[in-house]
Amino acid sequence: MEPLQFTSLAAMFFSNCARHGFGGWYKRIDGQWTHYSREELRDTAIYAAVALNNRGLRENDSVGIIAPSSPEWLVADIATQINRARVVPLFPNISSENFLYQCEDASVQILIVNSIDDLDAPLKVNLRFFKLVVCIDSQSDLPENGIFWNDLLEEGQRASERGNYYSWVDDQIQMIHPDDIFSIIYTSGSTGLPKGVELSHRNILVQIQNLQPLYRLESKTERALTVLPVAHVLERMVVYFYMLNGLTTYFADNPKNVATILTEIHPTVMVVVPRILERVYESMTAAGENTKGIRRYLVKNAIKIAKIATPHDRPTLIYRLYDRLVYRKMRNAIGGSFKLVVSGSSSLNKSILRFLLNIGIPIREGYGMTECSPVVSANSLADNRPGSIGKPLAHLEVKIGDNNEILVKGDSVFKGYHNRPDINAMVFTEDGFYKTGDQGFFDADGYLNFTGRIKELLKTSTGKYVCPNPIELEISRHPVIEQALVIANDRKFVSAVIWLNPEGARRMLKFSHDEFSIEKAMSSVRIRESINRHITRINRKLNHWEQIRKWTLISDELTTESGLLTPTLKIRRTVAEKRYAEEIEKMYT
Repeated sequence: MEPLQFTSLAAMFFSNCARHGFGGWYKRIDGQWTHYSREELRDTAIYAAVALNNRGLRENDSVGIIAPSSPEWLVADIATQINRARVVPLFPNISSENFLYQCEDASVQILIVNSIDDLDAPLKVNLRFFKLVVCIDSQSDLPENGIFWNDLLEEGQRASERGNYYSWVDDQIQMIHPDDIFSIIYTSGSTGLPKGVELSHRNILVQIQNLQPLYRLESKTERALTVLPVAHVLERMVVYFYMLNGLTTYFADNPKNVATILTEIHPTVMVVVPRILERVYESMTAAGENTKGIRRYLVKNAIKIAKIATPHDRPTLIYRLYDRLVYRKMRNAIGGSFKLVVSGSSSLNKSILRFLLNIGIPIREGYGMTECSPVVSANSLADNRPGSIGKPLAHLEVKIGDNNEILVKGDSVFKGYHNRPDINAMVFTEDGFYKTGDQGFFDADGYLNFTGRIKELLKTSTGKYVCPNPIELEISRHPVIEQALVIANDRKFVSAVIWLNPEGARRMLKFSHDEFSIEKAMSSVRIRESINRHITRINRKLNHWEQIRKWTLISDELTTESGLLTPTLKIRRTVAEKRYAEEIEKMYT
C-alpha cells in the first residue's frame, strides 16, 4: 500500500487549518459571501465533535446529513469522524421507503438537515425516530428532538472550556485507523434497494494523493468553486483534494446562480457535470444574436471555427485574431481565470468539448464511480486526449475483462457494500478486481475509452442488444434537444423519448424571448423536421436493430426536484420510463 501523508481525513483537515497560506472557506448567502477563517473552521469542528459526543454519538454510529454543499456540511463530516462514527449523505427528495431503509441499515442516530422545510412531506413524519435532529438554518421549524446548529456549537464550546476536550479531540484523531470506515454512501440503484458503499479514510487519501501530480495547484493563487452537492462522492472527494492543496474554497448557494458567481469570484478550478458545460456552451454560441454588422460576422465565424477545429493544433493567424476579439470575451464572461475545469459523472458531448477547448477553457474529462472513491482514470493538465476518459491513476490496476468490462483494483477501491455479503461475493473477480459494470477499451497509447454500461444494455423482443448511452449522446448533440432516453427493452424496435431544449428551440425559430413559448416550439414543423433529419443521420451509423424508428418530444423541464434527474444531473431511467409510460406506449401502438 502507498505511504499516506495523513492517517485520516480529520488529521488532514486540522493540518490544513494550521497552514498559514490557507485562506479559509466562503459561503454564498442571499448574494453575499460569508467568510469562514481557518481558525473558525478548526474551532467549530472541535465544538461540533464535543457536542455530538455529549449528545450520545459513539463509535460506529452514523450521522445522516441532508443539506446543500456548505462549510457546515464538511465540518459536520469532520466532527463525525472525530467521534469515529460515519456520515451517511442523504437527499431531500429521497423516497420515504429508501430514506427509512438507509437510516436503519446504517444505524443513523443523528440527522443533520439544512431546514425542515427542505424535506419532502414523507420524510418529515419520520424525524421523530432519531435521537437528535440538528437544523443548520436558524429560521427552520424545530422538531421536539431538534436543536439549531449554532446552539449545538455553543454547547460544544461551553463543554470544551470546562473540560480538557482539546486533548480528547487529539486522542480521538490518533485512534482513527486509515482503514476505518468514515462514510456509507448509498447508490441510487434503478432496481431494488440502494446499496451502501463503505468508504475508508485510506480510499480517499490515496485517491487525492494520486490526483495531486496530475493537477498542480498553488494555494496562494488558486480559488476553487464548489457547485455540485458534496453529498455526492465526487464533489466530496474534490473538497478534500482542495484541503490537501490548501485551496481557498467557495461554496455556491445554487447551481442556477453559477453564471453570476463566476464573475464575482473568478475561480481558477471547478468540477462540473456535462449539463453545466452545456449551459455555458449555449450562452456562448448565442453571443452573436445581439450583434450587428462586422461584429456579427466576426462572432459567427469565430464560433464556427471553434466548433470544427481540432483542439491543440498550432494556432493560426485567424485563430489568434478571433481569440483577441471574441474568445477572450467569452472566457471573461465565465470569470476569465480558469486553470482547470474537470467534467465528470457522464460523457460530455464531443462537439461541445471541442468548442470549449478551442476557446481556451482547460476542460479535462475523467471516469469513475462511488465504489472507486470515485476516480478511476483522468486526463491531466499535461496529458490530455479529448474524447477519452484519460489514463488510469498510478496506484490502480485497470484491465478489460469479459464482455469488454472495465475491471479495477487498488487502494481507492472499496472493500464491499454495507451488510451485503451476498452482493460482495459477486462484484469482485477471483483475483480481487472490482467489476464496474461498464464497458470500455484502451487505445494504442493507453488512454481508456468508455463505450457504455453493461447494466444498461437493452434487449429487444427479437433478442438483439442495444447500448443506449452512445446513442443518447448522439441524439443530444442537436441544439434543440436537452437530453434523450433510448427505449428498447422487450420492444420490437428502438424508440426514443426526447426532451426539448427551450433556448435552442427559440434560437432555431429566431424568436425573441418575448415572442417565444414552449407551445410554439412543440407545435413547430421546422423543429420536428430538423429532429427527424438528425435522427436519420444517426441511424445511418447504427446497426439496423439499433436504429430509432420512432421518437416523442417532451416539453417538461428536467430537474432533480421532479425526480427525473440524479443529484449529478443524469436521467433516472426507471423513473422516466414510468412517468412517460403513456407516451412510450403510443409509439408502439
